[in-house]
Amino acid sequence: MAARLIRLQFIMACLLGVLALRLVHLQVIRGGHYRSLAERNRLRVVPQPAPRGLILDRRGRVLASTQTLFRVALIPQELDDLAGLLARLGPILRRSPETLHRTFLKERTYAFVPVTVASHVPKEIALQLEEERWRLPGLLVQAEAARHYPLGSTAAQLLGYLSQPTEEELPRLKPYGVQPKHLVGRAGLERFLDADLRGRPGGMVVEVNHRGRQIRLIGQRPSQPGERVTLTLDAALQSLIEQSFAAQPGAAVVLNPWTGAVLAMASTPTFSPEAFAVQDTPQVQALLTDEVNRPLVNRATLAAYQPGSIAKLATAAAALNYHVITPSTAIPCGGELTIGDRVFHCWNRDGHGPLNLSEALLHSCNVYFMTLGRWVRKDRLVAALAQAGWGRKTGWALGEQAGHLPSRRLTEGEMALLAIGQGELLATPLQVAVTAAAFATQGSLVQPWVVGSVGSRTLDGSTATRRVHWPAETFEAVRAGMIEVVRHPEGTGRRAFTPAISIAGKTGTAQTHIPDKTHAWFIGFCPVDHPRLAFAVMAEYGGSGGDLPAEIARAACEYAAATTPNPEP
Repeated sequence: MAARLIRLQFIMACLLGVLALRLVHLQVIRGGHYRSLAERNRLRVVPQPAPRGLILDRRGRVLASTQTLFRVALIPQELDDLAGLLARLGPILRRSPETLHRTFLKERTYAFVPVTVASHVPKEIALQLEEERWRLPGLLVQAEAARHYPLGSTAAQLLGYLSQPTEEELPRLKPYGVQPKHLVGRAGLERFLDADLRGRPGGMVVEVNHRGRQIRLIGQRPSQPGERVTLTLDAALQSLIEQSFAAQPGAAVVLNPWTGAVLAMASTPTFSPEAFAVQDTPQVQALLTDEVNRPLVNRATLAAYQPGSIAKLATAAAALNYHVITPSTAIPCGGELTIGDRVFHCWNRDGHGPLNLSEALLHSCNVYFMTLGRWVRKDRLVAALAQAGWGRKTGWALGEQAGHLPSRRLTEGEMALLAIGQGELLATPLQVAVTAAAFATQGSLVQPWVVGSVGSRTLDGSTATRRVHWPAETFEAVRAGMIEVVRHPEGTGRRAFTPAISIAGKTGTAQTHIPDKTHAWFIGFCPVDHPRLAFAVMAEYGGSGGDLPAEIARAACEYAAATTPNPEP
């Protein structure tokens, strides 16, 4: 009996020893770790996203803001009858209870964190649910901030759009408070200025009990809205140009020729950036997969086209600079030009007869400028195009194509085509608008910019202006021809004429790989004596530059005449 008692005492001592060792391990060796876990189980952080900053045009019109939408959420710890609640919500939200249940299971995280089962709920439904909420335990109707674009699709490609961060982006953005469901800038200014527009998220720290129920609020930090951004863009001018394109694909850029400030940058067809903001999945998917119209592509900066006859301005400048001709030099046009065994036709098969430079520009005579192309060597002509801003990027901060200038040796026939803007020559509407600004100011090659201020910081891109070192006589001779293009009754740009303001311009009709389909250009500046606008308008497969592009340019200049009566130096 005594031996059995001793064995029992020994076993008890061993068990107590093991228990003591375990307590020492838990409380001393691993005590800090478990205290940390307990603290984290006791405290919860409820994030609060920050509203994105406003984007305004130069006159204070709101281009992007924050709107109030409503979402319906369920609080897991307060639910008594989930199935019954979903059955009552389904008809009101026009969704099946099964769909709502799947959403609930997918989105659920912690017991105290509301689970969103329906977003972007119409206001009238949100009010109806709020009135019934006392009968529906666990239901929560919340207002939330979402991106809103009051002018619809106006300047959509320039503004850009939002989307959820990718798995690759999320680790980089998490230190700034970005969560998987948050929306971040994906294109345009929304992406370029995302860090400024995003603001600083806030949140609450709450204490919960062992069942996950909230006990009290420990602390709170309010979110801070993003910075306000003011652009150089004129929303009314932008809208006017976009509406003038109607269903015609194309692009237009309007600059202040002295500073490079972008007053309008249109690309059509356009799209609604709000579809991305409210996450309208069917509409977003349609936009992302539209390879025919490519509405998300900013044609003004990311699409390069053959320029056609607008290149004749650089051809004329090269011929004048190297004294190949004078403004009064007459070159006959019989309707065609033979080079080797090839015959190149003028657009006027009957010919224009003998023409000087101004007459050749107003009629856009191909034979005249093909002849100049033969007389001006390839390196000189390409150099003139490069000096005018072609074949390289303009410095546009939001991304652009560089266009293309030929680098290989060209035949005499290829040189003739290059002189009239055909062959190995590509340019973006933005590049061409910069060229127009150079002729408007007689030599200022500006760098385009559009962000005027971010918060309290004022930005100015005009310091990036460079010079085109051509003689003043060259600019004067070419400008004289551009004036006649619009003013003369027989000028190819006559449809741009308006008594409201003087306009200088040049039409361009560029052949494409599709027979009888041409890109249509009109570039220039206004008013002639004190230019306030320099512009490039391009209609993709739009026929003649003297038609729709000239009309759009006229509308833009008439707007300038009506809104800015005094010339800006």
